[in-house]
Amino acid sequence: MTSLNYNDVYLVPAYSELESRGHVDLSVKLFRHPEFHTLGIPVIAANMKTVTGAEMAISLHKLGAMGILHRFHQSHAEFQEECQRILSERCPLDISIGVNDLRLLKTFETNDNQQYLRSITIDIAHGHHIKMKKQIGQVQDWLQKHQLSHQVDIIAGNVCTADAVTDLAAWGANIIKVGIGPGSACTTRIMTGYGVPQFSAVLSSSELKSEAGVKIVADGGLASVGDIAKALAAGADAIMTGSLFAGTKESPGPKLRRGNYPNETFYKSYMGSASYESKLNTGNKGKHTEGVSMEIPYKGAVKYAIKDINDGLRSSFSYAGASNLEDFHTRAKWTT
Repeated sequence: MTSLNYNDVYLVPAYSELESRGHVDLSVKLFRHPEFHTLGIPVIAANMKTVTGAEMAISLHKLGAMGILHRFHQSHAEFQEECQRILSERCPLDISIGVNDLRLLKTFETNDNQQYLRSITIDIAHGHHIKMKKQIGQVQDWLQKHQLSHQVDIIAGNVCTADAVTDLAAWGANIIKVGIGPGSACTTRIMTGYGVPQFSAVLSSSELKSEAGVKIVADGGLASVGDIAKALAAGADAIMTGSLFAGTKESPGPKLRRGNYPNETFYKSYMGSASYESKLNTGNKGKHTEGVSMEIPYKGAVKYAIKDINDGLRSSFSYAGASNLEDFHTRAKWTT
């Protein structure tokens, strides 16, 4: 079968008995945390330096979505400060680590912080790798040591094949991020030639999730709310996006101005995690780059982006006659 991107696919309207899109329930139970297990909307802000810091994570939690804290902090003290800001609002903590060490987890070796830890994302560009296998095992050991195995989910990625999903699940991942190279700030496909068109990658991965006992997050390549609907129609339990939240008030970094009143424009920076600028900021300037940096027009508060996504998804579900995500997975049909 020909592999498909989101713009190759259209969702097909079906008979519906929903009298109002207001009757649609967008919630999804994604985690095992006893208090913070369900999202009101299946949307996650990417764990990128110019997308998700403490302010974004707090705001999205209050709006029913979530953000995963990035791992590219200048120091451990800066990471702790971000975590404390989130904890002070009694919000769940979703953090990222790399594959080479567990140093960031020291923040959660005290009881006061542990009760809010919901997920640990093991973040690597090519997740179907021996380093991922080893790090999942080390995180599992750490969780067991601190009696958190029942509470904290391991999110692993990124991958784009069914074989990779099967292996990551067998290694111990609970949630798997699918998407290699589809993001607007990623140049992996240009620099290396690797990747699978995103709709097909999500579709093939989601077909295995029940058997493998994992959840699937469609990560990247989402240029519109319609693309989010297509990702969910392909079987994803949630989506992750950077570009749709970059440039908002809550994204890290200053609001910048170009020009003078009354003709000035405002923008924020948006960097791929493997871009030259991002690597320069984290002391990795000698390493190969597979991302770009760009300017994003300032968008205002993130609540407006969430409102657009919420409204669009409710309409999309209603076109399929689906009242919730599980129903949408079953009812949604697509054509090319």
